[in-house]
Amino acid sequence: MRILITGGGGFIGTKIIERLRDRNWAEKIIVLDNFIEQVHGKEEPNYFDDVNYVIGDVADMDSWDEAMAYDPELIIHLASETGTGQSMDKISRYVKTNVLGTANMLEILNSRDHNVKKVILSSSRAVYGDGENIETNKSLNPVSIYALTKLDQERLIQISCPVPYTIYRYQNVYGPGQSIANPYTGIISIFSEKFNNNQTVDIWDDGEPTRDFIYVEDVVSATILSIENSKTDYQIYNIGTGTAVSILKVSIKLKELINSDANIQITEYHRPGDIMHAYGNIDKFSKDMYWKPKFTLEQGLSNFAKWFKEQTI
Repeated sequence: MRILITGGGGFIGTKIIERLRDRNWAEKIIVLDNFIEQVHGKEEPNYFDDVNYVIGDVADMDSWDEAMAYDPELIIHLASETGTGQSMDKISRYVKTNVLGTANMLEILNSRDHNVKKVILSSSRAVYGDGENIETNKSLNPVSIYALTKLDQERLIQISCPVPYTIYRYQNVYGPGQSIANPYTGIISIFSEKFNNNQTVDIWDDGEPTRDFIYVEDVVSATILSIENSKTDYQIYNIGTGTAVSILKVSIKLKELINSDANIQITEYHRPGDIMHAYGNIDKFSKDMYWKPKFTLEQGLSNFAKWFKEQTI
C-alpha cells in the first residue's frame, strides 16, 4: 500500500513511519511536511532513506499536487498547527494550516482522478471543551482557536470526503521524540525542559486541572489499526487511556525523574482558551478494535525521562 502522511516529519508521524517500516506494511511512504523551525529546531531533520519527502505546505495546492503524484492509496492527515495558547494570537496561521490544508486535500479528492481508498484524520479532545469521561456523541464546545480549527477539519471531512474516513480524537500525546525546542508542544516536554534548566514550572489555575496522557506508541498502535479495517470506516474515536490525572501530579513526578531542584508554582491564572478537565471515554474503540493502551503513565514518563536526559547530555 502507498501511504501519504501529512505532517509525517513530526512527532506522531515519525513514530507511525517507524512502525510501518518495521512491519513492512507500506509499499511506499510519502511525507508532506514543511519542517518549520518552531517544531523541528534549526538542525536538519532526520530523514528516512526509503521515504519520499515533499517539503511543502498543506495550505499550498502545488505541494498537494507534488505529493499526490506518488499515487497514494491512503492518506493519514496529521499536519496541523498545535498549541492552545498560541492559537489565540495566531488565528490566521491556524486557520490556514488546519482548515485550508484540509480543504485542499478534499478538493483534490473530489475533483481529480486518484486511487485513495481511505483518509485517517488526527483530531483532538480539544473539540469537546471542558468535560470528563466524554463519549464521542457528546455535544461539542471548542473554546480555543486550535479546538475550533480541529472541529472544522472534522466537519469538512464528514461533509465532503468522497472515500471512507476515520477520525481519531487524540488525548494528550507524549513520549520520546516529542519536540523539546517547541514552546507550544505538550506540557510534558515543556515542563521537562524547565526542570532540566532549574526554572520555575507554573501550573495554571488551582493546580488541579486534569488531562488524559496517552503514550505515543499506544497512539500509533491505535492509528494503524484502521488502515485496512473497514469496521472503523466513518467512525469517530477517542484515543487515550480513559483515565485523568492532575497536571500537578504529573509535574511532581517529572521533577523527580529529572532530578530537578526547580520550584513548582500554582499561579491561579486561567489561560485564555484553556479548560480545566479533559479526558475521553475510550470504550467505543476498545470494543470495536479489541484495543487497550499498553503503557501506564508511570512507564511512559519513565521512558520519556530517560530519552529526555539522553538529548540534553
